Amino acid sequence: MSAPVEITAVSAPAIGIRQYHLGVFVLLWLPHAYLVRRFWFVTDDAFISFRYARNLALGNGLRYNLGEHVPVEGYSNFLWVLVAGVVEFLRADVTFWMPLISAACGTVLLFLVFDLLQRRLSLGLHIASLATLALGFYPPFALWSSSGLETMPFALLIFLTFERLVLRAGGIGVVGAGVCGLLTALIRVEGIAWVLVLAVLAFGVRRRAGGHRVKPFVLFLVILLTGYAAYFGWRWTYYEALLPNTLTAKSGLPLSYLWRGLDYVAVQFLTFLTPFLLLPGTVFGLRRGRRPLGPAIAALAWAFPAYAIAVTGDFMAMGRFLVPGLAFGTVLLAWMLSDLAERWIRGRAYVTLIGVAVTVIGALPAWDYHLVADEVRARFHFQGNMRTQLSEYAQWQYQRRNVEAWTLRGRALRAYAAEGFAPDASMVIGLIGAVGYYSDLFILDVYGLVTPAVARRELPPDAPRSSPGHDKGVGLEFFMDQAPTIVRVGLFAEDTPQAAASRARDWADALRRNWPTLGIQQRYVPDLVRLDQPAQDGRLQYLIVGRLLEYGVDWRQAWAEFAESVDRLAATGEVPVVTVSHEL
Repeated sequence: MSAPVEITAVSAPAIGIRQYHLGVFVLLWLPHAYLVRRFWFVTDDAFISFRYARNLALGNGLRYNLGEHVPVEGYSNFLWVLVAGVVEFLRADVTFWMPLISAACGTVLLFLVFDLLQRRLSLGLHIASLATLALGFYPPFALWSSSGLETMPFALLIFLTFERLVLRAGGIGVVGAGVCGLLTALIRVEGIAWVLVLAVLAFGVRRRAGGHRVKPFVLFLVILLTGYAAYFGWRWTYYEALLPNTLTAKSGLPLSYLWRGLDYVAVQFLTFLTPFLLLPGTVFGLRRGRRPLGPAIAALAWAFPAYAIAVTGDFMAMGRFLVPGLAFGTVLLAWMLSDLAERWIRGRAYVTLIGVAVTVIGALPAWDYHLVADEVRARFHFQGNMRTQLSEYAQWQYQRRNVEAWTLRGRALRAYAAEGFAPDASMVIGLIGAVGYYSDLFILDVYGLVTPAVARRELPPDAPRSSPGHDKGVGLEFFMDQAPTIVRVGLFAEDTPQAAASRARDWADALRRNWPTLGIQQRYVPDLVRLDQPAQDGRLQYLIVGRLLEYGVDWRQAWAEFAESVDRLAATGEVPVVTVSHEL
């Protein structure tokens, strides 16, 4: 039988460096580093935070759109935006440094789990290595080690707060727990709720373990709540809103949307299969010898799937919302392997096979291989923006390709707008990440993240489910009273000028047909330009926009001039050219 879990089993000052087995950890880290490199990317939503960070670095404050209006809190990761602001201030590349910082957090978290299992829970180097390998080579853990988002730093801070509250020898570390808890509360909008959950779990664990001191918890809460109150007071004064706009845009949904959250979690379990080990792992974690720590770890392992259901899922690949709970699920896995090794004859060999099998099965989706048939996973379709359910690997590829295309679109728009648009030129669009960051235009957001009027809309109970996070989307008509400068954008590549001219005609026809009741044809006209840079395959690239007619210009004449320009392109290849710069 394994020894009972002792919360205060190790005193840090007495530890020698050899007890960490750093050489073994490096060998376990190498497969993780390989998988991180395989999935290295920056997702489009990260550029929303980057735009706030750039404006902060330029002295414009924490705002997305510049102007005299009250700023809008269109981010959910205050602390992460501040870090990006430092990177922007130093004129470093946020698309490199922010994923790198995130990956470093993933490595630290992986080591902390390895150390917890091997040294602090005394499960032995063999079991700790198997469980750490399974975590480090798990595709969601590796993928979200980059991305440009705060997912992995948030997971690290959750673990550090738990460690300071529960696992520290001699009682909770008041200052360390307070600082880590405050950082957790600031790095995600829901972070304060998670810290309070951790505090409740920690109080229960310490009390059951014989620690009846209340004063450390009071001091911890004083540090946490004082710091958070100062932050909350600032943001309420600055943004003049009780809740972040991102929370408003994604909340207030009908209860029926919870089914989408269930589908989201079901797809993650059926894709990677190893999450099903939470079930037996919880049984092993609840053993008498592992109380009271086991129930707390099991609760956190299950809390993040429950949270994902409550917020109705996420459109991004590979279970982003489940990642902060993976470290706790790994502890349950290690306990299960440890018990099996003790109960079986030749248990060490069998458990090694099980550990390797868990790692391999969980890693298969990293190469888009699945043990559960596509049609079974498709029954839990939750990606409302797709007719068919993409695999998690395909969804990651889709996100990565989109950023590449939208980055070029944003740069092209910036170059185009520089040749005649006023500084306050506005654009209606839902792609507010890379397009918004690189174009620097005033964005009217159809999904409401930076447009409060959209975010505050109420959805009827029978509203059709969309892609998670995009449920309150509106059409162009919502913004027509604001006379946006650009209402539609297209970017395409063609082999010949004749093909480009045909594409432009079709685009213009669609602009006329799609909004007949809005009088688009009388207020807007297409404008076609060619980019100075060809596509990677050598084809010429063209940008076409539906732009607001200047005051006093006859719309019939404007459309006729556009038709003439397209005919000239088809006949001679002549079209205005804009120079796309890679500098901001």
